[in-house]
Amino acid sequence: MECLIFALILFTTAFAPAASIEKLIASQNPAPVGSNVTLFSPPNVKALVWMFESDVIALMLNGGAIISDNWIPRVTLHSNSSLTLNSVKQNDSGSYSLAVLNSSPVKLTLSVQVPISNVTMWANATDLVEFNDTAVLKCSALIGSHLSYTWLKGGSVVTKGQLSDGGATLTIVGVTRYDNGWYSCNVSNGVSHECSLPLYLNISYGPSNTSMVIVPMGSHYEVGSDITMTCSADSSPAAIVQWMVDGMYLNHSGPQLQLKMVTESHSGNYKCVVRNTVTSRFSSQSALIRILDPRNYVRVEAPMTPAKEGDNYVLTCNVTEPAMHVHWWKNGEPLHEDSTTVFNLENMTVTFHPLERNHTGDYRCTATASLWNLTSHPHNLVVNYGPETPAVEGPDFAEAGQSATFHCSAMSMPPSQFSWWFNGSNVGNSSVFTTDILSTNMSGKITCKAYNLVTGKNVTKSKMLTVIEKVSVMIRNNTVPINYKNFTLICDATIPYNMIYWMKDNVPLNMMHYAVDPHMSYHIENNKLHFTPLTRGDNGTYHCLADNYASSGYELLVNYGPLSVKILDSTKPGPIVSLTCSADSQPDCDFQWFFNGQQSMAVHTGPIYTFLRNNESQGNYTCKAKNPVTNITMYQTTALSVAAFSFPSQAVVTLTGLFAFSVPVLFH
Repeated sequence: MECLIFALILFTTAFAPAASIEKLIASQNPAPVGSNVTLFSPPNVKALVWMFESDVIALMLNGGAIISDNWIPRVTLHSNSSLTLNSVKQNDSGSYSLAVLNSSPVKLTLSVQVPISNVTMWANATDLVEFNDTAVLKCSALIGSHLSYTWLKGGSVVTKGQLSDGGATLTIVGVTRYDNGWYSCNVSNGVSHECSLPLYLNISYGPSNTSMVIVPMGSHYEVGSDITMTCSADSSPAAIVQWMVDGMYLNHSGPQLQLKMVTESHSGNYKCVVRNTVTSRFSSQSALIRILDPRNYVRVEAPMTPAKEGDNYVLTCNVTEPAMHVHWWKNGEPLHEDSTTVFNLENMTVTFHPLERNHTGDYRCTATASLWNLTSHPHNLVVNYGPETPAVEGPDFAEAGQSATFHCSAMSMPPSQFSWWFNGSNVGNSSVFTTDILSTNMSGKITCKAYNLVTGKNVTKSKMLTVIEKVSVMIRNNTVPINYKNFTLICDATIPYNMIYWMKDNVPLNMMHYAVDPHMSYHIENNKLHFTPLTRGDNGTYHCLADNYASSGYELLVNYGPLSVKILDSTKPGPIVSLTCSADSQPDCDFQWFFNGQQSMAVHTGPIYTFLRNNESQGNYTCKAKNPVTNITMYQTTALSVAAFSFPSQAVVTLTGLFAFSVPVLFH
């Protein structure tokens, strides 16, 4: 020790300071308890002294180094003159200085700190009432030194409130709803930090900002309207809502009040009262609801006489109070003036000159007064007209021994009344008339009379009915009808006739001879109808008439095909294969299936062929479609391939592919 003191005296007296070291650097500062801290000296130093406060730690001079006895086990002096403090303790905190030859001494304050752990937080209360209560939050760390506290709310630093106990206590006086949320405290020092578990402050508040929304909005409402009132307020927990009208509580609670099909008795001052059961605070909002019956204020009036087409007609808007504006509506759309519609007396009347049937509709008028805007109930204007000339439907000819039915209709409002006259006698009074059993001497004129009870008009329409003897007229054919083959229908009549007429689907066929127009696919020769050739477009029902005597119908159905053959694969995943063969043909084809071209032996008969999928079923499948009438045959072939892959302890995976091509074959 005496040597160290002598060397220090020699160092301090023999050398005067000339320059200064910029600063002293530590490997870490602050440093956790138990760690090693190195204090670095400048390079190429020949003489220096390390000190802690006023205590000499070590001395280096001319390549020799001396460490104080009480620092020997705790420090290491390196060859580059840096000093390492081993396993520092809290009491190692303090001022360290370095004196270097020809330099001014430099100092460094080292802080040795205990790492923080076991941080907890608690509050005086977590359920608080806005404005009434104060929140006190406390935070502590069981282990640690040099503690610093940061308060967080939802991850953000808390700026509101008062801090005490070195920041360990946060006090929020008169909490508000905005203080509601999750709180935590973060305790830190220079070497560590730890955050507490979060704590939730539940702030009850309100009700406030109470509002009432009325749908629809308006200064008044008409009888029959639906009104919905909705009350809302800022409140936690949710407020209880009760409803009042004119100071009396209604037997209804909840945020919404609905008034359906209102009457004038629903008028009044409506109030919603909201109450928070926790804060014991109240709030309310009110609105005046006025219900008006338009019939007491505005209505459409019309003449007592019926509205008839061609007459002049006036509708009047009767308003009980002075109105600033009157508007007219027809069928919900604004009514405008035109050549037959004119407004008079500041729109109080609308005149139709003349009245037309398209003026029929629902008319309303809307009157705007100083306190209300009301629309009348609809007035249904029905324009009466007609009848127009009736349409009489019925046969021109009827067979003796049968009856005949006639229908009469006419455009009219209101609907016309009808009466029937047959050969001058009244025989019926409805829109339908059926004769008695007819005889040949009952031919004559049938007349329908339509009359309108409102307009007083009547119109008649007549037609002739000829009663004839029953005759036999029939159609016979000589061959089977096949597409693109010649075909003939023959009309046989059992009575003498002058002319034969042909009809298809009740439409007369052109009687032009084939020699006149060779492009026609049919021609008529005496009592024969020739198709040269027959086509699918000739399908239909044919009649022949012999001097107005009609035959029974002949249904012509052209046989053709097959025109095409298709094979559909309706196979689903699994061991079953299902092939379906179809053909465009009349009549339906007969189907046979062949396998791998062996047409001498069919494997199946019918349009659907179902079989098991295996290696033996792999190959080409041919469908043969034959029309039993046309004797035309067509083939279609599809290829079925089966590929199987086996994996240990796994199911077999089967992949199937189908390929098809058609080969038409015609047999005559």
